[in-house]
Amino acid sequence: MITVLRCRGIGEPMGEASMLANVTKHLDLARFRVVEVPWSAQYGPVPAPLGSSFDTALRSGRTMLLDHIRRDPNPVVITGYSGGGALAGNVAAEIAHGEHPELDVRGVGLISDPLMPWPYSPAGPTTWGIAGEREIDERAFPVWHLADPADVITCCPADSPLRTFADQSAAFALADLRSWGYDLVDRVRTRRWQATIRDWHNAPEVWRAYTQALHDADGYLRLGHHTSYHLRRYPGSTRTYTEWLADRINEIQE
Repeated sequence: MITVLRCRGIGEPMGEASMLANVTKHLDLARFRVVEVPWSAQYGPVPAPLGSSFDTALRSGRTMLLDHIRRDPNPVVITGYSGGGALAGNVAAEIAHGEHPELDVRGVGLISDPLMPWPYSPAGPTTWGIAGEREIDERAFPVWHLADPADVITCCPADSPLRTFADQSAAFALADLRSWGYDLVDRVRTRRWQATIRDWHNAPEVWRAYTQALHDADGYLRLGHHTSYHLRRYPGSTRTYTEWLADRINEIQE
């Protein structure tokens, strides 16, 4: 038996209404058990006005996810979607790096990871996760990155102004504005800002970057590019993205 851990996206409900439920419903339940990791899945005021910041949610979620893996009697597969993809991928990177050698992970599936590195981007080498890049050593276990090229969360142009918004908002929480302020100051002091537009004197390039950012934001907010992985086909396949990931997990041997 193998346990599949689900880390849901920001604001998603627990249970079968989440994006990852569209993956696990296709698993062979004679071989896999499914466990939802009840991390807060919050990004400041989303989904609750006084919710914790994304950074805080990731810190507490990391502890929770590691504890779930450690206590599970079975080998595990870690899955994550969107904000949950950041959580799952961060923990997977630690394990692949050898930081938790006692943990038995057999694979990692990340849908719309906001920290997807550029070599996995189907939109080309000038796009990667909106929050930056994070490598996971695939020599430790298989890693599957699922990214719709139109989804700005995981395929964000290198010079997109949306990267600055992601940097500025990661520590934002109405319930803790002081910490948000400290984080902004620390980002300036330690230069933790993603580089975006490099030549502000080049008016055509600035205009192009902002026009593209508006287009990408519209795709996220209105056109469903971020929320259609259970509907759209995986490139070169007759299967949807979520079905394709389920097929890869079903192939894992105990």
